[in-house]
Amino acid sequence: MDLTIKVPLKSFVKLFREMKVLEYKYFVKHSIQVAKLTMKIAEKLDLPYDRDNAYLLGLFHDLGLILKASIENYDLFADMFRRVPDLERVVTTLDRQDQHSAISYMIARQSKPLCPVCARAILYHHTPFQKIKEDDDLILLSSSIKTADLISLAALKQEETNKELDAEFFTHVISSIKKDAGIPDDVKKAAVDVLLDVIANSIISDDDLCFDSDQKLDITDFKQLARIIATLLDFRSPYTRNHTFVCMKIAEILSGETLGDADVTLISTAALLHDIGKIKTPLSILHKRGRLDAEEFVIMKRHVVDTYYMLERADLRVFSIIGAAHHERLDGSGYPLGLRDEQLLYHQKIIQICDVFSALVEERPYRSALSIEEALGVIEKEVAHGKLDAGIFERLKAIARNYDLKELISFKHVFEELFQEDVDEVSQMISLEAEKI
Repeated sequence: MDLTIKVPLKSFVKLFREMKVLEYKYFVKHSIQVAKLTMKIAEKLDLPYDRDNAYLLGLFHDLGLILKASIENYDLFADMFRRVPDLERVVTTLDRQDQHSAISYMIARQSKPLCPVCARAILYHHTPFQKIKEDDDLILLSSSIKTADLISLAALKQEETNKELDAEFFTHVISSIKKDAGIPDDVKKAAVDVLLDVIANSIISDDDLCFDSDQKLDITDFKQLARIIATLLDFRSPYTRNHTFVCMKIAEILSGETLGDADVTLISTAALLHDIGKIKTPLSILHKRGRLDAEEFVIMKRHVVDTYYMLERADLRVFSIIGAAHHERLDGSGYPLGLRDEQLLYHQKIIQICDVFSALVEERPYRSALSIEEALGVIEKEVAHGKLDAGIFERLKAIARNYDLKELISFKHVFEELFQEDVDEVSQMISLEAEKI
């Protein structure tokens, strides 16, 4: 008998698919296509990597593109990701030196379901196999991702022209694979076999995840996957790049003073997912400099409902209940349900205060970031009006006295949480890995 909380790995994949909206519509679609195709090609090759590993490699292969593009050229990132299905053009425009492969690898190597060794295959998904200095199996695996990437990119270009994935498309793609000198013959044959399989080739256009893993993760391991989801969410807007991670870290410290390790991990992971529904909020509303009108405010408030249903559809109820209550208030004035103090869990009350604090110390389109002291003053008024928990607020004030919160709320902290490494060391490692490719 096991009484610990376990999270299905499939829930992460389901939640990743939920991100397939607005700016991430084509990115997520491409990532899932590459994941499915990589898994199928690797199976044909009978490589010594399980299906879950092959799938996740494909899913993670372009994560670094989001970080690099959003930081270095946000306006172009937001524009191209929203309207350009041709992700090859996005890469050549926003990452001509192919640094995103190294960044993607650095993220993937920290994700427990993946073995750190096979995660290296992501490094080379744009590299001709002759230039890869790894063992034969890893070369075949990285070439499988490369080939899956080629197929998916061709499918997205076809979609851009509103053409069907017909026999002519498959003939063209198979020809492209056979002509590519950077793909080993074994991988070419396996990929062609997949494309000629009437069942297997349907996975390109099929919305089925094709991920039937029964693997379950400890909540600590799932937390790293939640960090990936939070990064995709936060990097969508320059006004939220710190928000989720600051909320998570404050929740972690607050709960650590009164609760056990299991509860701390539960609350901090819920904090990472509490705003996931905001992925569906248009940037025109998130970035509006003036006051939102009534209709816009309804759309903004809807993000908590979307958070709840996205997590529910991913079978993550333990997090949906905690995360979707972050705008409820003890006096019943919050939303979406108007719950009161006695109806709210302690875990929910912690995230409510953490969410408010994190939002206040961030810049917004309509105001500058507040200082830590100013933010505490605003929250104190909310506590006085019976909206937020007084006991939790007292501990937050103590944290402000005992921790360097300026360091904690810095952008540097986001990277250290995501990569689980010192940011300077991460930067050096990315540069070294990028040189190899």
